[in-house]
Amino acid sequence: MKRLVQKIINIGADFSTRKALKSTLRFLGVKPENIDKLYVELKNDFYRDVFRKIHPKYKMVFLPQCLRNSKCKAKLTKLGYACNGCGNQNSCKVYKIKTKAESLGYRVFIAPGGSMVINIIKKFKPKAVLGIACMKEIVMAFDNLDVSVQAVELLRDGCVNTDVRMREVFRIL
Repeated sequence: MKRLVQKIINIGADFSTRKALKSTLRFLGVKPENIDKLYVELKNDFYRDVFRKIHPKYKMVFLPQCLRNSKCKAKLTKLGYACNGCGNQNSCKVYKIKTKAESLGYRVFIAPGGSMVINIIKKFKPKAVLGIACMKEIVMAFDNLDVSVQAVELLRDGCVNTDVRMREVFRIL
């Protein structure tokens, strides 16, 4: 599929927006549920090299609140949940990602939703963002953000007890 899309781009198809991509792929008979996944994959590919070249101190990581451990004691603030490294550090993926990202120089935010992410980005103006979220939130971010973005989709949706491929997150960091 990716090769086909690359050929279509090479002959001049417009994939600059999700709407343009959807129209073209629907015409080609691609299943609607695969279009957003392909859109995110294309955007990740497009921004990958730019993202890598930006120093971590100019980057932010956004984690979804639903990735928190069910026993999380983090308090909600104006900038998202404040992880204090409670006693669940061995099993908490939020804590592991936060610790690794901050050790590299990233600013990390645990957001309860996409609107908070957009407000934080407007306030701090990073040059690049790594977002971990459900597909709906990732697509919204790609459609509304004017920074270099990398995204990792959650393994399960549902707004509670979600999961993510840690290896993929650490690879991007």
